[in-house]
Amino acid sequence: MDQSGMEIPVTLIIKAPNQKYSDQTISCFLNWTVGKLKTHLSNVYPSKPSSDHSGSTTPSS
Repeated sequence: MDQSGMEIPVTLIIKAPNQKYSDQTISCFLNWTVGKLKTHLSNVYPSKPSSDHSGSTTPSS
């Protein structure tokens, strides 16, 4: 079954690891890519992460 064209609504609950912010409920679609979800989160989440906290690791000196 090809679901690439189907827009099935889903609800995600985003939890801040430090609990600085309350849980965020995000409505999106099952066929969204990770990139599209990240873009949406950057627009609606209360704090935008800085680029140095984007999931990449820094080499230890």
